[in-house]
Formats: sequence, C-alpha cells, structure tokens
Amino acid sequence: CATPQPSAEWDAWFNQKVEEFKAQNANKTQMPNYTIPVVVHVIHSGQAVGTGANISAAQVQDQINILNADFAGTGLNATNVPSVWSGLKANVNITFCLATKTPSGTTMAEPGIDRRHYNTIPGLAAPGSGYTSGTIDATIKPNTIWDPTRYCNMWVCQLGGGLLGYATFPAATGLTGLSAPFGSATTDGVVMGHNYFGSIGSAAGSAPYNRGRTTTHEVGHWLGLRHINGDANCGNDFCNDTPTQDQLHFGCFTFPYHTTQCTGNTPNGEMFMNFMDYTDDACMYMFTTHQRARMQ
Repeated sequence: CATPQPSAEWDAWFNQKVEEFKAQNANKTQMPNYTIPVVVHVIHSGQAVGTGANISAAQVQDQINILNADFAGTGLNATNVPSVWSGLKANVNITFCLATKTPSGTTMAEPGIDRRHYNTIPGLAAPGSGYTSGTIDATIKPNTIWDPTRYCNMWVCQLGGGLLGYATFPAATGLTGLSAPFGSATTDGVVMGHNYFGSIGSAAGSAPYNRGRTTTHEVGHWLGLRHINGDANCGNDFCNDTPTQDQLHFGCFTFPYHTTQCTGNTPNGEMFMNFMDYTDDACMYMFTTHQRARMQ
C-alpha cells in the first residue's frame, strides 16, 4: 500500500466529523445503507480482453463480489474471527455496484468498465515494468477520471516497484490547511495492480495477494480508515475498538499474537486479521464497529 499518510490537520478534521456522526446516530439501532456506483478504468496495452492488464468483465465482477462480502462481514474466513472480537466484527452497510451509465447518461456496453489503451491517454507511455504512482496521479487519473461525486473511481493497470495499490483519503472541500493526498476532482479514487484485483484471471496466480483484499484495504482508506497501527509503532488509528499494534504485519499468524508489544493489548494481542493490516489476503477478514462508524 502506497497510500500517503494524512496530516494531523486532516486527522483532526475527520475525527471531528466522526464524533458528530456518532452523536447523531447514538440512539439508532441500524446504520444507514449506502450503495456506491463504481467505474473501473482498465488501462492496457492492447492485449485481448481477459489477458494481462486488460482484465475480463468476470474478473471485475469477482472483485466487486469480494468487496461487498468483505464490507458485509461475510467474506472469506470471516467466521475465523476470534471469539473475543466476534462482537466487534461489523457489517459496514456499504454496497458497491458497477455503474450502468456514463457521466453523460449513455448506457455502458460493459457495466462499470472503462477500457483505455495507454496510447489514448495524452502523454502516457507504455507501462513497461509498470506505472508509478507519480505517473498515475499526474497523467492517467486526470485524463480518465469520472465525476468523483457520482462514482467511486478505480484504476486497474500494471503497477511497478512491487506496489499492490493505493488510495486517496476523503476530500475536505473548502477547508484551509488540507491538501493532497486527499481526493480531488482529478485524483479521487483507488488504484490496484491488475494481478491483485479479484481472485480469478490475472489475479489467480498472485498468492498470497490473490483474494481481492488489496481493493478492500484501499477502499477502506478511500472511506477514511487509517492503517491499524496508525502508521507508527503502537500508533493511533482513531478507532478505539482496534487494539494498539506495533507495526503492519506480513504473513499469517495465530491468535493471540504480540500480546506484550504495546501497552494495553494484553491478553488478546493484535488484530492482525483486520483489513487495515498488511497480512496475507486469506488471513484478513474483518472491519470493526468503530471502523464502520468512521467509514459511514
């Protein structure tokens, strides 16, 4: 994940909005339900559909299915949540669907899919070993983005440098002191390598990142979630039901894990199965209720 860390000013603004939301909904027994239309900008080099970066519609739909199951708390291995945290596992009440109309109102031939050969994007060269985030932000996004107030923009392409994906944080329109990397009219959305998008097609052979959880993680950022360790040793992710964690973890672990690394997380240790850690796809499978409030 190459999502840039937000500033203290952004944290303060967003945390205030979260507290306002929680106060407004304190007496409600059911969170609102939201459905967000998605457009997936597939950036390719002319491969046949279903080959390499020019992923198939089936692979796109597979990722949307995974995303919806994860946000509903019913995704792969969701029943493995340790019993001590089972009451914290959340249905986020957010669903994603593939858009059926373009911004101009035209019915899409492939719902939710905008296929773009790199040579149709001004100033963009062939991907070579993969695009950098700088090229994506400066060239690909501004030339392909759809209105971010109406769509969740996803870009799927060949990424370089071992990068799986990254996202923008929610925009703070009209507030001073807050700037990039927050979503704007030309940058807002999430980016994933095509071989980490979904669980079939070009993603099938990308274990341990072949279960579509890169997108779940990045959409979590897009909706306001910090990494579970707060991007610091025993840092703060501003969700009081996620145990303090010393670092982001790669691999899979056995509960309880790291029970003495940070003050206050004995005896249950760290929530390594949270989607906002770096654990293997098959080993992350929950958002918490406070993460839900933050995203809502």
